[in-house]
Amino acid sequence: MEGNLFTGANHISVTVSDIDRSVKFYTEMMGMTFDNIRYNVDLEYIRKVTGYPDGILHVAFVTCPGLRLELIQYVQPKGEVLDVSPHNTCSSHICFSTTDAYRAYELCKEKGVTTKNPPTLIDSGPSTGAVAFYLLDPDKYNLEIYQPASAKKN
Repeated sequence: MEGNLFTGANHISVTVSDIDRSVKFYTEMMGMTFDNIRYNVDLEYIRKVTGYPDGILHVAFVTCPGLRLELIQYVQPKGEVLDVSPHNTCSSHICFSTTDAYRAYELCKEKGVTTKNPPTLIDSGPSTGAVAFYLLDPDKYNLEIYQPASAKKN
């Protein structure tokens, strides 16, 4: 085959339990820009793409530099909450860059967002000097906050 068949990433998708709550979190807490939302998407092509012949979804998109995030709430069929702890296969996380991990951590605490650790200095490897911590979105999906070594320090 000539050339590159895959030309880049279009979006990342996260399944959520409450579309409005998740849009609010990602726009108000994570500073993403709201793109669009569609409720009760009941279309044949969606059922074919997802593989659910009875599928009905709420779908929203939010964006920030370098990321287009699709949030999907399955109205039908209802899903179940899975253990997406970082060590489990098929779990994942999204890493958000910041200029101040310490301030981001304080903001999480002020807003009642669950964090998994305080900002931690990376002291070896290719990211030496960077600072990072994990937090959880409203559905307990893992997010990482990452301050590159080149960013200002507290």
